[in-house]
Amino acid sequence: MVPRGSLVRWLAAGVLAAGTLVAFSSSQPSSAGVSPPLRTLTLSLPGPLNGCTVLDKAATPTTNALLDLIRPSAFLTSPSGNLYGEGGPIASAELVSLKPETVVYTIAPGQHWSNGDAFDGVDLVAWWLKAKALASVQSDGYRLIKSMTETNSGLSVTATFSSPFAEWNLLFRDVEDVGTPSGCSWADFLRRPSLGPYKVASVAPHRIVLVSNPQWSSLPNRYGRIIVTDTTTLPTSPSSYYASYSLQVSRSALQAASSRPTILSHIGTSSNIEELTFAPSRPLTRRLTMREALSWSLDRQALINRIFGSVTFSTSIAQSALYSQGQSQYPGGGGSGPSAQSTTTTLSPGSTNTELIDCPVCATHVLRSDGYHKSAGRWLSLAGTPLTITVAVGPSNLDRVVAQLLAAQWRAFGVGVNMLKVSSDIAAATDAATNRVDLAIFTRPTMTTPWFSARSWSGPAYPDSYPSGIRTATINHLFASGLANFNPVSASSTWLELDQAVMTTYRVRPLFTAPSLVEWSNSVGGVYGSLSVPGFADEVTSWGITQTTNAG
Repeated sequence: MVPRGSLVRWLAAGVLAAGTLVAFSSSQPSSAGVSPPLRTLTLSLPGPLNGCTVLDKAATPTTNALLDLIRPSAFLTSPSGNLYGEGGPIASAELVSLKPETVVYTIAPGQHWSNGDAFDGVDLVAWWLKAKALASVQSDGYRLIKSMTETNSGLSVTATFSSPFAEWNLLFRDVEDVGTPSGCSWADFLRRPSLGPYKVASVAPHRIVLVSNPQWSSLPNRYGRIIVTDTTTLPTSPSSYYASYSLQVSRSALQAASSRPTILSHIGTSSNIEELTFAPSRPLTRRLTMREALSWSLDRQALINRIFGSVTFSTSIAQSALYSQGQSQYPGGGGSGPSAQSTTTTLSPGSTNTELIDCPVCATHVLRSDGYHKSAGRWLSLAGTPLTITVAVGPSNLDRVVAQLLAAQWRAFGVGVNMLKVSSDIAAATDAATNRVDLAIFTRPTMTTPWFSARSWSGPAYPDSYPSGIRTATINHLFASGLANFNPVSASSTWLELDQAVMTTYRVRPLFTAPSLVEWSNSVGGVYGSLSVPGFADEVTSWGITQTTNAG
């Protein structure tokens, strides 16, 4: 893919092994003509839309994707989940030292917000001061910056860290103008100045209109106007410019796409893991044997088959709680390809390597060893109490379908199930972490780094860290080691070790990576599948036109 800016800042792992010198490479954008002012692209993204800043707790991946088009960032996300330099108002970001970790941000001269305010180092310093004070997992890296110093008349800012934060390139994304209000209201959203390839023209609950920023010169935009919506109605006109990213992958959606000759589509993986996670201190789930039994009794391949079909494009039984299936470090299934896995195992209870597979015979064995017996199809304790679990269920349609199918499997196995629907995935995770329920079923978002997923198991338990309620010395050590390692290859080994430590204690049972469906008009060129909503939207400025139409 072609980045929208002129400077791509990749960290060279091999250079780090030799010392503190860090190399970056440059790439020039391809030439493109300026688009007609009224050429309109309709961009459908998962809803609901909101007016949050990127630091608000209610911000979603769609929020981030929208802000990437109208706010300055140091790095953006590629479709494959990698980071690249935007090369716009933040002209460069260079890691110049590891001891102490030091990053120099250079701001392009003559940059102005849509309200006329100058964009310079004051904005970055103010963003840092605001971000580090928030009780949010998104603020972890900002809290580790001990100082920020402006030079070169405010066009250079040096950030010095108190301790290593290898994921520094996740910082300073979607920066806001100094003094603009936080919150998620549309009124506040409209009051915030824009600075990016596009600026805001109008907003409504399900429709945001963006228009090209005439002062943006990094890469001419092919679409003069973008309508961002959370509806997924496919266009009927062959002259429409349309693209959508959806996590609602179903037979009906695929049939609708295939029935339109003017619509192209791509089915792939996403950055979301569907999982179940156990309460740390409930009478049932605080015992390892019960977590094992409830995990092993499920048939995850049957679950996948029921939802997506017996032969699917890529979805397979999850092999990781930190990496989604499409990420390059994913330990199973060859990344985004299908895995050759059986539905269940017939291993005896004494067999090894049962942590990641489904094993009903193992579940039966551990329950009997724990004093349970079966009567009239139900598991009963020694006191005759039926084995019943309470489950918090996330808000999405996928969460609810998964919960219903898993509840049916548990009931068939002899376990009673009470389900409680909650308002958000974070609420589901929190209900389990605080022992309000026995376990939770929800969608866990991953990022370009496993730091965000692993954060559930180490550090302060902020709500947006998807708290687990579990802290151990082993995991804390692995987390600190992974976060301080600038070599992505060796860091990945540490993250995978932490991944195994979480899964083999059965605190979490990853089910599968949620699939994604990308659809676009055949008049739009350069569209690819993406692991994430931001990775999809960040490519808008490089999409081309494949044919001449009269779209307005």
